[in-house]
Formats: sequence, C-alpha cells, structure tokens
Amino acid sequence: MRNGLKRWVVVAATMAVTLVVTASTAFAQVPDPAPDGSMPGAALVGSLLGWLKWGALAAAVGGILGGGIAVGVGHFGSNYGAASAGRKWILGGVGAAALAGLAHTFATQVYNAT
Repeated sequence: MRNGLKRWVVVAATMAVTLVVTASTAFAQVPDPAPDGSMPGAALVGSLLGWLKWGALAAAVGGILGGGIAVGVGHFGSNYGAASAGRKWILGGVGAAALAGLAHTFATQVYNAT
C-alpha cells in the first residue's frame, strides 16, 4: 500500500510540474512577423519545385506502366512472383502520383499557415 501511494505522489508531482512549465511556455509572447514573399531566389525555388513535380509524375507513370507490363507478362507466363512484384510497382506508382499531385497543396497550406 505504501509503494502505491508513493507512486501516485510522484505521478501527481510530475504532472503538476509539467503543467506549470507548459503553461508558462504557452503564455509567453511569441513574435509573429508577417510573411514576406520577396525571398531571395524565390523564382528559382519555384521553378525547381515545378520541375521536380513533373519528374515525380513521370516516374510514377513509368512505375505504373512497368508494373502493368510485369503483371501481364508474369500472369500469362505463369510467373506469379513477377505478377506480384508488378502489382507492388502499380500500387507504388499510384501512391507516388497521389503524393506528387498533393505536394503543391501541402506546400501552399504549410506556407500560408505561417
């Protein structure tokens, strides 16, 4: 019974200290400057991100097409290991295409949140 009481006292003290430290940090005045769109090299970064987006989409389409070929050849050639690997390539290509398509939305959402 005595060990259980000690444990609850330690837990309560830890929670109290954590609450005080967290609350003091939360109530601190944090500077919030307005976003500045004139970052040096912003045009270069935008162009680079555009090229990366199209490259990622091309790689995703290549993965989907390559996976489709592997599934077809593996299925009709009775090589079910190749067909299984092809299905993984197709799923990976679809996931990569979705990720590349949502990257712009994600980046603008994060940028506008600051």
